[in-house]
Amino acid sequence: MMREKGLGRVYAVLFILLWLIFLGSLLTGLIPVNVQHLLMGTLTDEEKTVLTVIRLPRFCYGALIGSALAASGAALQGVFGNPLADPGLLGISSGASLGAVLVLILNLAVLSPLMVPLGAFMGAALISFFVALLGRRSFKASVTYLLLGGVAVSFFCAALVSGLLSFAPAPIMQQYFFWTLGSLGTASLKAWPLAGLILVLLPGVFIWGRPLNLLSLGGEQAAALGLNVAFWRKLILFWTALLTSLAVCLGGNIGFVGLIVPHMGRFLSGADHHRLLPFAALIGAVFLTFCDLMGRWILPGSEIRTGIITALLGSPYFLYLLHQKKGA
Repeated sequence: MMREKGLGRVYAVLFILLWLIFLGSLLTGLIPVNVQHLLMGTLTDEEKTVLTVIRLPRFCYGALIGSALAASGAALQGVFGNPLADPGLLGISSGASLGAVLVLILNLAVLSPLMVPLGAFMGAALISFFVALLGRRSFKASVTYLLLGGVAVSFFCAALVSGLLSFAPAPIMQQYFFWTLGSLGTASLKAWPLAGLILVLLPGVFIWGRPLNLLSLGGEQAAALGLNVAFWRKLILFWTALLTSLAVCLGGNIGFVGLIVPHMGRFLSGADHHRLLPFAALIGAVFLTFCDLMGRWILPGSEIRTGIITALLGSPYFLYLLHQKKGA
């Protein structure tokens, strides 16, 4: 763990990186934007439209989604006492996929571009609520029930999705396929209410330092130290499920952010959740916006989906974590 001074320097470096990624995001894309026009404030009408309608929302949504997934992952790892836990563990991603497929098959997407993300949100929220009901046992056994319930529900939703897609026409299968890859390319100003909800809910995660520090010791020890374990577990699980649902409905299934970013934050700031939660959120914003920028920069004139980049970067790091655990 770093000292306060060293941690402050890392914060400064991360903010500088985020600012550079922001500038890169504004300038990278199919339609060129003149750097001099941007710096001098003499943008053409076309450049203004591209920046304000497409690229600025895309960056802002990416930062919010990355922060939400990373902070939720750090909180869930504390609740479960499992460093390999992530938001997808509770079946949230599977529920979102099921909701998105139902919207596409019922042809509700023609009503509004927001119908697919809204369907994904409803599916994720309902599955999260159902999994939470499965864990309504004593606080001693609830973690086990939640983990097993989440895995079972994930398989069930995956089976339903596969069954529905087997009867779906090719265009719907293609739409669903691209949605599952995860991308910020569908970012739209019309989705600002969903992004606004993330912005409102995210600060609530940062005040959970003490309960998460106690929960990471184990349920019995946390209860012995005076913590209402059942209440805090339910609250944190509900809050992180809601945040993750919103993130998934905006960006699709983007993996590894909630799994590996908390480890990066823990390596730099230590295990104290007072520091870890905001630190993980900032790293998550940097990581996801960087992956999105790389997806647009690697192949000029084309785009690699953000979820593919996060998987390519996250998988080796995940294997490294497994190797470290084995060595320990």
